[in-house]
Amino acid sequence: MIKRKPILLLLILFLLNLVFYVNVTTATTQNYIPRKINFDRSGIPKNILVGSYAGGRSHVKPMLDVVAILIERGYNVTSLTSGRYEPSSEYPGLKQITLRNAELNLNSSNKFKIDEVFDYRLLPHIMDLSINDYKNNYEKYKNVAKEYNIDLFFCDVFINEACIDAANNLKKPVIAFTTTIQLMGPVPYKSDPFFGCDVELENKSFFERFWCAAIQPLIIGYTLKPSVNQLNDIRRRLNIKSQSKVSLALIDTFFGFEIPQTLPPNIQVIIVFYNLYQ
Repeated sequence: MIKRKPILLLLILFLLNLVFYVNVTTATTQNYIPRKINFDRSGIPKNILVGSYAGGRSHVKPMLDVVAILIERGYNVTSLTSGRYEPSSEYPGLKQITLRNAELNLNSSNKFKIDEVFDYRLLPHIMDLSINDYKNNYEKYKNVAKEYNIDLFFCDVFINEACIDAANNLKKPVIAFTTTIQLMGPVPYKSDPFFGCDVELENKSFFERFWCAAIQPLIIGYTLKPSVNQLNDIRRRLNIKSQSKVSLALIDTFFGFEIPQTLPPNIQVIIVFYNLYQ
């Protein structure tokens, strides 16, 4: 027969040990990291360049809303965008440089029609606009970065390869900004109407799913190949390395607009909050 006293004694010792461990652990974790009053910010980038080839409020303002917080914290921000976007008093302290005189206006081109379906077939015409200005845009991004000692690039992804290429060739970190998740984090189980397939393929036949998963990407690649080759030829002539590498991608969208998907750790979704009183 097992004696009760030794068992009771062991139980008491175990409970005391548990209480002592909890008290010590709680006390140490509360003061585990000593906090300093002044943080060392010497290694944090101070000069930021915001670049957008398309320009306009829809492409520029979301980025400026983000960097406005950084301006308040002491960062120097310079914008290099198309057109003359007037920030007025919204973004005090913002330096503004014009990339090109006018914003990107697709309606002004005879290749675009208002009643025409806007899908991937129009991408070559859009890319041709930026390809023609690629050399000048690249030189402007590069010169401004050197003049203002830029440490970090904010690049609008839409037909703005010159911004990303300039940052990569200068070995500066890039934060990409776009409104489409599929552009930065493409996944095979999600489709985009812009690329010729419905968003939801749940009720589609096997042939339709196979077409969107295997055939449609080949058609899109064939459609864009001439424009991509033309851009790569310009890069080779200018001795520009094409890496398309970004340190962080910010997606300007809202819940319900995109089908949920898993994203890489360097891609973050920024949820838009609309002010009902505006």
